[in-house]
Amino acid sequence: MIHMKDRLILKPELSAMKSIMLSSDGLSFIGVLMCLILTFEVCVAEQSELICSHQPIVALAGDDVILPCYLDPPISASSEKVEWTRPGLDPKYIHFHHNGRLIYDNQNPSYFYRTRLFVDELQNGNVSMKIFRVKISDAGKYFCFLESMLKEASIQLTVGVVSTPIIEVVSNNSGRVVLQCESKGWYPEPEMFWLDGEGNLLSAGPTETVRGPDDLYTVSSRVTVEKRHSNIFTCRVQQRKIHQIRETHIYVPVQSSSLWIWIIGTPIISAVALFHIINLLICTKKNWDKVMSQRQRRMNSWI
Repeated sequence: MIHMKDRLILKPELSAMKSIMLSSDGLSFIGVLMCLILTFEVCVAEQSELICSHQPIVALAGDDVILPCYLDPPISASSEKVEWTRPGLDPKYIHFHHNGRLIYDNQNPSYFYRTRLFVDELQNGNVSMKIFRVKISDAGKYFCFLESMLKEASIQLTVGVVSTPIIEVVSNNSGRVVLQCESKGWYPEPEMFWLDGEGNLLSAGPTETVRGPDDLYTVSSRVTVEKRHSNIFTCRVQQRKIHQIRETHIYVPVQSSSLWIWIIGTPIISAVALFHIINLLICTKKNWDKVMSQRQRRMNSWI
């Protein structure tokens, strides 16, 4: 961080202007006025502070994000060299604004075509930077530096990745059900919880966490639940740093005694019904054969 001297430092152009306005006969009214204006501008610039957000800025991968930074009291930064940098990068410049435009030669390649300043707002002291299509690698500490004012401030960016958990039934017997929940592709590392229908925490097995080559985390956990009247269960995955929560719900049906009676009784009823149908068909066939036999005897007697 650059520390300013306590005494007032006049810009070179101010000293030059004062020399022009001075005459052998003394200061003219216009000269005095111009000196006062320039001195006032320098004083305001000295008193103005560069302020960035003290709270970390949170963004999800793929989103656009703004790193807010401004001069307070507001003064114009239109003619300033505005430098946004990150420690440890080579080149270190995320965005280098000079003479009203971005200087690409100094910009780190990983940020090509992904940053911008609000040029129309520079006159109001707004030197915020926007980053497009944020990546996990963008997470870190950023510095904003105004060269001629010798002012610097920093801001922290946190980038997260989230996904929806998936629940599956591992086993279902003896009135108990084993459920497994898995969620792939989180950053930073999340937590996983099981909840019952009333929102109470369930006692579950330890959460297994695996970090992949892409630095994303996969978490999974199992829980054994009993089939009761409250049979809606929730798997919740959350990451506090990025203020993100994802949930999935599952309904486990109750196996009541009436259900078992229905399951057992249906085949028996079907078998009895089939037996009666077969007997009916046999009786019908016998009656038909008897009728046909009597008709045949009548026809023979006529001959």
